[in-house]
Amino acid sequence: MRQILCILVCVGALFGAQPYKILGLVPFGDWNLKIVFDRDISALKLDEKKLQDGRVFVDIESILIVPKKSFAFKDNSIINVAQNTPQIVRIVIKPTKTYRLHKDAHNLYVRLGGSTPPKPQTPATTESSTLAPTPNLSTKKKIVIDPGHGGKDCGAMGVAKVCEKQIVLEVAKYLQAELKKRGYITYMTRERDTFIDLIERTKFANDKGADLFVSIHANSIPVGRKSPSGIETYFLSTNRSQKALKVAEAENIGDIATMNYFSKQTFLHTINNHRLIASSKLAVDIQAGMVDSVRRKHKNIIDGGVRDGPFWVLAGALMPSVLIEIGYVSHQSEGKLLTTKDYQKLLATGIADGIEDYLDKN
Repeated sequence: MRQILCILVCVGALFGAQPYKILGLVPFGDWNLKIVFDRDISALKLDEKKLQDGRVFVDIESILIVPKKSFAFKDNSIINVAQNTPQIVRIVIKPTKTYRLHKDAHNLYVRLGGSTPPKPQTPATTESSTLAPTPNLSTKKKIVIDPGHGGKDCGAMGVAKVCEKQIVLEVAKYLQAELKKRGYITYMTRERDTFIDLIERTKFANDKGADLFVSIHANSIPVGRKSPSGIETYFLSTNRSQKALKVAEAENIGDIATMNYFSKQTFLHTINNHRLIASSKLAVDIQAGMVDSVRRKHKNIIDGGVRDGPFWVLAGALMPSVLIEIGYVSHQSEGKLLTTKDYQKLLATGIADGIEDYLDKN
């Protein structure tokens, strides 16, 4: 019996799970590095060691497919990535201030603290001339918040028998209140249960001269299938991955005339590289903000990551824009959680944190 067990162990070692592979090292923004893996890294272990000289070693069981590289950032922080042993890739971080590690589906993000400019202490007003309790450099920034669906369009019906349109409107209202407290100028595409077609949503943002466009939705899968859970953030691209297409298909339903309006050529013309990069940065920051916020009280919330896809509601926006899926209304527990005020406020705070993080760095 022992001989058989030894054989099985050896076979398992030879033919077990393949090592993770690092396919890309992508710096973005002033203080961020994205490390791209060949598959889902939710189970990936990070062996993190802080040294007395301020450096941090992060060892990962993986193979570096691309050449080793060193990155110097705006605040003089440095990140080195290299194959340390045949099985271990070592990330050496020399942060000027703070750093944070954040995982989504296939990517590991190293987010440095940077050097945020000082915030003025003079009071500022929002569009409604209400004094902001904590004024900062955001006072000149205009944010358009877009609660998805509305009116005749219920969106997804969740396990709590509440329409998606109602849930996202509540989160949007909390987000507006939170952003106003921080000194931002905010607009809502809808403030009550009314239907607005997709063209009008981004036209509204363009007419207001918005700096950012944030569309809020909730995810769902058809009845009869086991529902996943988790928070996801999307930005516009022609990406046609299976996951992005499934989510886009659900969110694009509602106005066939609008979809006809955006011919393939028109759709492609709305995307430029600068806006795509800016939207991807915004998506990363909002996703991280939401996950950090909700996990303060709900440790098991899934980080669904950042993805790109063909979302019509974002196609007409002339500014950085994202579509947020705040969770799955079809999930037995998460669907009910999404209807609670406390959780909606956590989501709103996290989105606001992400927006502020993005604007501070960009």
